[in-house]
Amino acid sequence: MIKKTLSYMVVLAVALLATATPAAGQLRFGVKAGMGINDMKFNKDVLDNKNYLGWTAGVTAELQVPVIGLAFDGAVQYTHRTSELYTDDPNGTSYKRNYIEVPIHAKYKLGLPVLEKVAVPFLFVGPNFAFLTNSNDKGNSFKDKDMALSLDLGAGVELVHKLQVSVTYSAGMTKAFEYVGVDRDKYPKVTGKDKCWTIAAAYFF
Repeated sequence: MIKKTLSYMVVLAVALLATATPAAGQLRFGVKAGMGINDMKFNKDVLDNKNYLGWTAGVTAELQVPVIGLAFDGAVQYTHRTSELYTDDPNGTSYKRNYIEVPIHAKYKLGLPVLEKVAVPFLFVGPNFAFLTNSNDKGNSFKDKDMALSLDLGAGVELVHKLQVSVTYSAGMTKAFEYVGVDRDKYPKVTGKDKCWTIAAAYFF
């Protein structure tokens, strides 16, 4: 409990420092929502129920650094994740978790002279801190971690300087949960680290 409280305090301090950045850049705020998926597929199967992982929604902010195309963004969002755990139960086990996520990204916008008023592609990378709020963990096969750290890599496009549509791959750097009742010889690929894609849209005011 103490570690969890300290983690919240650290993230809050980082957020406050970010908003205290000198006014040399342009700071703006918005709302963000998205859908989590297991595998990125370039066809209708990307929306298949078996590929669906969860959803996320929250608020976001972006600080644009003048001239060089560099920007920084952060968000505070509520995220729901659903995983199917295949152990000795032939039907699998549905594992649901809810988080408060705080992603912090460095972003590079590719300004194209002809299109920049309409569409601006961008790339981004940065850490994602996920703080567990609740789950259906019963402690029989797995045990939750209070906080999980992932590395986000992604790309997107900004439309008419208001709407950003992006695709993010989150690679778990620490365990989100641990298996406590699983035969490691039978299930050697179980790591407890989250790895998923997120398709999201953010609207800035």
